Amino acid sequence: MKIAILSRWNSACGVSLLAELIGREFAKRHKLVVFAPTVIRRVKEDEDYVIRCYSDVEHERRFFDPEPFIENDYDVFIAQRIEWTPVEELLEIFPEIRRKAKTVYVVHERKPPTNELFYKFEWDAVVCFDERYVKQWEKTKYKDKLRVIPYPTGPLVKGDKEKSRKKLGIDEGKILLSYGWKPELHVLPAFPALKDLSRVIDYKFLLLVDPESKFELRDEFVEIRRERPPLERIYEYLHASDVCLIHKEKGEVKEGEVVVSSSVLMCLGALTPIVTSDTEFVTFLSKEVIKYKDLRELKLILKGIFEGTMDVTENILAAENYVKQNCPEKIAKMYLELFKEL
Repeated sequence: MKIAILSRWNSACGVSLLAELIGREFAKRHKLVVFAPTVIRRVKEDEDYVIRCYSDVEHERRFFDPEPFIENDYDVFIAQRIEWTPVEELLEIFPEIRRKAKTVYVVHERKPPTNELFYKFEWDAVVCFDERYVKQWEKTKYKDKLRVIPYPTGPLVKGDKEKSRKKLGIDEGKILLSYGWKPELHVLPAFPALKDLSRVIDYKFLLLVDPESKFELRDEFVEIRRERPPLERIYEYLHASDVCLIHKEKGEVKEGEVVVSSSVLMCLGALTPIVTSDTEFVTFLSKEVIKYKDLRELKLILKGIFEGTMDVTENILAAENYVKQNCPEKIAKMYLELFKEL
């Protein structure tokens, strides 16, 4: 099968991550071409099948090269977040794309767009991650095109803490890992609890921060590393750590919006305990993660994990089972089955 993907690629972004997780599975057995925008937060070098041929919404200089879309041959065209592209230019060549390929749109939007141009695209299928998205999109013109395919997790990779720490140059001791591109939003709100905990538990808070960020957090128990790691290196950090903290603020999701946490799903496969705030981002998960309602509960959970009084065996087993059902290989297979059906 010949498959084309329009999406961010090799970028620190949930849209890019999904494309990469399923796209690299496609590339193992099928011909793949990726139409990607100018790089935003690059995490690794591009593969030979990646063509950067248009500007991203975050890029200052607007451009769109239609030739790669027209000249390349493909049976299926998958698109994500088309509002991040030059929409009018893409719409102009969309009839050419439809003449040679079945078209599939993957919904990442928190709610259906209001831009009228968005609804001028005719898709053969519109993929939703779960029933929450379906309830939103069945009110649109695409209601008869909806299919449910979950967001994939990262691959299942069991690690060796000692080897990962040696590889990363991390000392012995208890380690809490956190990372993200908005530490002001996803670290600072939880920091008072982490600071209080450091007074009773000897541990290191290892924080991965984007190299372009000016964020600072000066404290004896905090170590900031400025890098934009690809998935393989993130897994090394997860394997080196005792627990991973992914904090979200409740106000990040407005009424009527639905979301999934790509960060949580990406990290699940490393089988490191994930502690995360109980928000809309993880309503579709249960024991796969350890949820807290407030900072007091966060501190108690971390204290229990570090002291060994909180058993996380059930959480790790639930995470492993979830990953086995939603790993990139299985989710890519679901897409391929949809393509064949179309």
